[in-house]
Amino acid sequence: MGPEEFTHYVRSGRSMLRCGYTTGTCAALAAEGAARLLLTGRVPDTVSLTTPKGIEVSVRLADAELLEAGRSARCGVRKDAGDDYDITNGMLVCSTVRRSAVPGIHIDGGEGVGRVTKPGLDQPVGAAAINRAPRRMIQEQVEKACGELGYGGGLEVTVSIPGGAEAAARTFNPVLGVEGGLSILGTSGIVEPMSEQAIVDTIAVQQRQAAAEGTGRLILTPGNYGEDFLRSGGLDGLGVPVVKCSNFLGEALDIAATEGFRQVLLVGHIGKLVKVAGG
Repeated sequence: MGPEEFTHYVRSGRSMLRCGYTTGTCAALAAEGAARLLLTGRVPDTVSLTTPKGIEVSVRLADAELLEAGRSARCGVRKDAGDDYDITNGMLVCSTVRRSAVPGIHIDGGEGVGRVTKPGLDQPVGAAAINRAPRRMIQEQVEKACGELGYGGGLEVTVSIPGGAEAAARTFNPVLGVEGGLSILGTSGIVEPMSEQAIVDTIAVQQRQAAAEGTGRLILTPGNYGEDFLRSGGLDGLGVPVVKCSNFLGEALDIAATEGFRQVLLVGHIGKLVKVAGG
């Protein structure tokens, strides 16, 4: 498989849908390219990695530049979401690498990458919203480049997404407590075209945050009718977290049990509840 020809597919019913690769994969590939450019002065033809899912991704860099008179380097990889609807599809994910007097590889977020402002997320409050799996991938790719090129010093890696702050305003990030930009995500490194799974994952994050508040109680509502009812009766101000779960009531209840909630109240229009109960 050559660069720009990512052709991994999954079946959805009778259709075969093309997978893509995550922002985490893009950041890791960009970081490797930037490390190689910084340490050699040359732009690599391609960069490659094997994702945690075991699938190889090989790309050409969409952007590469030496900065600060050669003291740092920035490379970018264009996000490919495959056949999944993803607001980040086509965006440039960049990594800037600079030498550091501190040993090891240190990863942070820059322009267009959000900061965590609420507990219960993958990273602690105040940290860049770069999840554990992408951080590990970035570190592994940079370590690979350093090992091959014989560099044993410290490096700083800063991930950025031009336009990320504007795009993030149209995502769940502000609700989840990630401010100022997008999150660098992806546990498998691969985007499988499963928008339903993305919704369930978001419900899980919101419930994990609610569990961190320690009340032991939770209100689930499928949609706007339930939210409006809670608001009109002042029930949204009782200190009990409210999580919208769309049609995924079964999944939401399973998550609530996993998170250890003692009491769960389901609030919604009877027509919606009957429809979901009927499959």
